[in-house]
Amino acid sequence: MEAILQWGLDCVRLIQAGASPPLTLFMRIITSLGSTPVYLVMLPLVYWCIDEKKGLRLGMAVLISVWLNITLKILLDQPRPFFEGYDPSVGMFPEKLGGFPSGHAQNSLVMWIIIASWGKKKRLFGIAALFCLLIGFSRVYLGVHFPTDVLGGWLVGGMILGLYFLFEKRIEKLLEVGGIRTGMIIAAALAYIMNLYRPSAEILLPGGMILGLAAGFCLNRLYIGFTVSSLSDRTGTARYLIPAARYGLGIGSFVLLYFASGLLTAFFYNSENYYLFVFLRYALLALWISAGTPWLFRFVRLAEQVNE
Repeated sequence: MEAILQWGLDCVRLIQAGASPPLTLFMRIITSLGSTPVYLVMLPLVYWCIDEKKGLRLGMAVLISVWLNITLKILLDQPRPFFEGYDPSVGMFPEKLGGFPSGHAQNSLVMWIIIASWGKKKRLFGIAALFCLLIGFSRVYLGVHFPTDVLGGWLVGGMILGLYFLFEKRIEKLLEVGGIRTGMIIAAALAYIMNLYRPSAEILLPGGMILGLAAGFCLNRLYIGFTVSSLSDRTGTARYLIPAARYGLGIGSFVLLYFASGLLTAFFYNSENYYLFVFLRYALLALWISAGTPWLFRFVRLAEQVNE
């Protein structure tokens, strides 16, 4: 293993030999596109403006990927190229957890390939693959991952995608037969399992958001009746202005809630129930995405109620 890591460190040094300020800036931008804030921006866009059912499935897949990645990092506790004992000078970006597998490589692969699968043109997969390759390369260029970390991230992400495409239709059929109660039970059980091993702020994010996302989706189906498909009846500029207005209002309110809940959670940092507040914070944020903002859209007449 040590020989492989030393080989990886040599690869990082070789790549950084061609480094320049403009290229480093470009790589920083690319790597930021594979970070958690991007997922928190993209998932609401799909849910509010493209298809709420696709938004739910995409959110579940990405959140499970995030949880699995963080869990593997904690369990394996692998070094990064800039850790002590290797070469601290290669690190251009701060990171705390272990390096294997690369979360940027894994999670971006899951999200962008699923999104590409919704299109009818094969070149969308090529664009998504190129984007994932750039993100993976940026992690090595910035000295925060060995090449094997990136390859491991793609491998785990590919396995998640395989399971997603294999069981997607079966899970939907199960939920249709079992109804909303079955969906809530599955989401609650999944969130519980996610939080069994070493609760931390990073681990609690995907578990809390999965519970909030599923609960909000069920509340929407029962009481709110929001659906993106109602836009298909719109014509002209309204068909594009309404989604833009939804997203502006929704993401603005989400950002306010994100920072307000963060300040409130920080207040309980020294409390023995701190991790509970962290979990509730992320559950509330996802609940706002899947039920709160759809209600707000209806309240300000940016959406009509559709009874299924």
